[in-house]
Amino acid sequence: MSTTPSARVLFRAALPAILLAAAALAQIPDGHIVWSSQQGTAGQNGIFYSHPRDPLVPVGVIGNLPPSLAYSPAGARGCASVLYRRSDGALIAGERAPNGTSVDLHVLHLLGDNVVWAQSFSVGTGIAFGEIAQAALLPDGRIAVAASGLSSTSALAQALTTNYQWEGIGIVDTVGGGVTPVPISNLAQIPGVLNGIAATRDGATIFFCNWINNSSGGLWTVPVAGGGALQLAILPGGPSSVSIDNDGTLVMPVLVPGAAANVFRYDPVRALLTAIPTTAGPLNCLAVETVTGNYIVATRETGTPPRSLYWMTPSGTQTLLVSPDRASINGIDVNPDPEAIAAGTPGVTSYDWMLAPNPGGLPLLGSNFSLTLRAATPAAGLAAFVFGSQRYATPLPLLGAQLHVDLASAIVILFGFSDQVTLPIPIPSTIALRGALFYVQTLHDEGTTSLAASPLLSMTVL
Repeated sequence: MSTTPSARVLFRAALPAILLAAAALAQIPDGHIVWSSQQGTAGQNGIFYSHPRDPLVPVGVIGNLPPSLAYSPAGARGCASVLYRRSDGALIAGERAPNGTSVDLHVLHLLGDNVVWAQSFSVGTGIAFGEIAQAALLPDGRIAVAASGLSSTSALAQALTTNYQWEGIGIVDTVGGGVTPVPISNLAQIPGVLNGIAATRDGATIFFCNWINNSSGGLWTVPVAGGGALQLAILPGGPSSVSIDNDGTLVMPVLVPGAAANVFRYDPVRALLTAIPTTAGPLNCLAVETVTGNYIVATRETGTPPRSLYWMTPSGTQTLLVSPDRASINGIDVNPDPEAIAAGTPGVTSYDWMLAPNPGGLPLLGSNFSLTLRAATPAAGLAAFVFGSQRYATPLPLLGAQLHVDLASAIVILFGFSDQVTLPIPIPSTIALRGALFYVQTLHDEGTTSLAASPLLSMTVL
């Protein structure tokens, strides 16, 4: 159900003033694409970030990287995978390491565009090369990794491959510091090399893919606790990463020489593999843009154009974002915008924002952006929309509810709530707004002596 016409008028009349009054923040921007590259024979490796829709916004560069991730004239090293950690904004970077050097998973803590504190956790020693092809965040804070090109004495040396030395899957505890192999009883019988990993939201199951050659590969699953891996699908090409869509579907860029489809989806419920036609040629990695339900993909050296970023719809329509042509883009992730950053206060029922996807899309300049709120069970009553540029350091208790948006910086709009409501937040085409951060919350009168509240939402204008 949408807001009433009178509520829509109030939203459109009141919001532009507070939007224009907010200040921009200096940090890796919300909503942006974070991507990593590794050196082969050409290009500059490192970690970078890009605007999700505007190709005219310059590519950002993460500075003060550990030397093993940064550019080297000698080449043959760099950042093979990257994740954005929502809990604290840190970057999780998997290394590609030269022969005889430690293969590390790095946790990079940032101030603006620069690393101010870095932790590293070794999964072994590289032989010929060593690589953490992809990593996956587990809900308890640990990180699942897939590594290959390792020496036989490495912590994750579980199986010897034909052409890629030793490989393995393990869990990195970035608090305790341990690296623990996931015991996969049949890993030695899985051909090719580990080339991607993802984990379910409950942290119980790992999915991984194996690259056999340019025309063959597979998708597998194993419990995080270990056991025998089960093959879910035979792929008609070499997969280079695996991601989990909003609906639980697995999405993989797969190199199929000469084919029109370079992305495949696998539905684990129906055991169905579906090809998605694409136009940019061979792809090297993919991330799910959860807020829109689209994908961000990177082309390989033979893509069109090479070493470039696209955003892509689930049906395969691709739109070019940027062609930096630095080095091989091997890792990609997205910092979601908007996102819930603090819990709400349940009452008779609970309230939550629809964010994966958000029906109103991204908070882009000049857009008719909106947010959609729904109740867990049927509910109706008077509600208040609180929208501001500051949040309380400690939530304000308000008739039993925890209010996070600082009222001194906010506007409050009353509206009638019924089950589900769309709240319009029109964003002016004012360039000074780009990067401005706002906080959103709703309060609900349920006819009792207490108020209920939605989770606190943050949104940054893109």
